[in-house]
Amino acid sequence: MYQEVHTDHIAARANAPEISQLLQRFEACARGPSGVSFEHFRDEVMPRFGDDLMVLTPTGDGDYAFSHYGREIIRYVGASRLRERVSAMTGQVAAFTITCCDRTLAEGRATYTVHRSLASVRVCLWERLLMPTTAADGSRHLIVFSRPLQFHEELLVAVLDTSPSGIVALRAFRDSAGQLDRLVVITANRQAAAMAGRADADLLDLDARLALPFLADPQVWQRCLFALDLRRPDRIETSWSADGRTVWLQIAVAPLGDGLVMTISDISELVVANQTLQSRAATLALEVSRERATRRALSEEMGYRDEREQELRRLAETDPLTALLNRRSFTEKAHRAIQASDDSGSDVSLIIIDIDHFKAVNDCHGHLAGDAVIRAFADLLLGQVRMERDLVGRFGGEEFAMLLPTANLEAALRVALRIQEALASRLLPVSETLALPITASLGVACRQRGETLPDLIARADKALYRAKHDGRSCIRLADPDLVIAA
Repeated sequence: MYQEVHTDHIAARANAPEISQLLQRFEACARGPSGVSFEHFRDEVMPRFGDDLMVLTPTGDGDYAFSHYGREIIRYVGASRLRERVSAMTGQVAAFTITCCDRTLAEGRATYTVHRSLASVRVCLWERLLMPTTAADGSRHLIVFSRPLQFHEELLVAVLDTSPSGIVALRAFRDSAGQLDRLVVITANRQAAAMAGRADADLLDLDARLALPFLADPQVWQRCLFALDLRRPDRIETSWSADGRTVWLQIAVAPLGDGLVMTISDISELVVANQTLQSRAATLALEVSRERATRRALSEEMGYRDEREQELRRLAETDPLTALLNRRSFTEKAHRAIQASDDSGSDVSLIIIDIDHFKAVNDCHGHLAGDAVIRAFADLLLGQVRMERDLVGRFGGEEFAMLLPTANLEAALRVALRIQEALASRLLPVSETLALPITASLGVACRQRGETLPDLIARADKALYRAKHDGRSCIRLADPDLVIAA
């Protein structure tokens, strides 16, 4: 399991700026041999930093208990450990935590740690600042700042695992003087592991120069150190022997925190192709021109790789007919918007829209006309929202959804009315010679306190059903006491 423990140069090593602020307060609160007063320090830091703090108290039997567990920590962990024991955590994490707590109380000074919480390729590193204190009754307590150092969600893991390039993230491991001791692998995708001749999990926590064969080249290693020290990216081509053949690699290096991220491409086939073309260039002018064209194409392909990957991610999130968010992407972004509304206390409203009698459009004018109506209707919806904040998605067929952060029921109703007015005032273009009058039914709901996204969607769907049942081309609110005709 990846672990770091430091008692010096903490501010320089830490990622979260709050660690430096807490450390200054901790050192300022020290009073003589008794150290830092638990009550005084707790009252000073809890109002500002409490969401990221834990309080650990020795139980007297070699264990510790959580007497405070911050809200942000709960959000990342997924549950509260309040009043639980440290020993109830995963074995390696529990042992590491208890050892660090014992050392911090024994030495009486702040300790900075980094550890991996999950033994997987997925990056999940936590950084902590442990601060020992003494209560008025002589009991000892640890006030601990805890926050994920890096965390990649499932989409990013999928991108890493399906990338044709090897991707490796390295973290610098430094000595007490702050000098680089080694670079350690903290994550690697399957392609990188295959290039190194290892299973992906076997790369984790290893010294990079031992785990990655191409780093044994002193020139490659030196350029990686330059990229780390100078905080600038670099692109390196190198070769090494594996299983009796020469492997050519192109390595893009970029600084990431106190470490590096590497994108590794196997260009062996390209190099061999270039060498073959070059050997024939003296006698075959046509081959020379082809080689130059190939080189340009390869150079452009490498330059456009990032753009294509971004485009693939965009296509995975959008509906191909309308370019609106697809249902899965809409749901993911809506969950994040609802979480943000919980943090800020703001309203969130949802509108479900269904085109009336859409089957008749397909039956009378054909599916190409139906697709044109769907696209024109999507453009109309986009014209009624705040593009930088609101979400618009196609749920499927002729059904659409709009999530309106910071909008209460009255504001959402105004948007719904604008949609109805826009439909009433124009025909939707189907072709250069045909435009059709289109109506829609709308269900509007404002999120109630603590309501989940599925429940909010269900209430909006019920309102939409009432609109359909009441004759279509109308708006119905999730509150059954309020009925608004279009």
